[in-house]
Amino acid sequence: MIRLRTIQQCMAEIIKLDPDTAISEWFIRSLCKSNKIQYILSGNKSLVNFDSLLQYLNYGCYEEIKNEEQ
Repeated sequence: MIRLRTIQQCMAEIIKLDPDTAISEWFIRSLCKSNKIQYILSGNKSLVNFDSLLQYLNYGCYEEIKNEEQ
């Protein structure tokens, strides 16, 4: 099951994992706009694939990871 979260919910989850995080909502939005993580638009909201976000934060660019899997 894909874990879709709003950007605010992603921030809340990241803060739970790392209370001293330097990640911001703006940073997550910029990752979405540059298609570096998976997300879908639902009205005005971006629903982020939370696992894609964590993967990007751990390993780097989603497209590079996707290409390595193929």
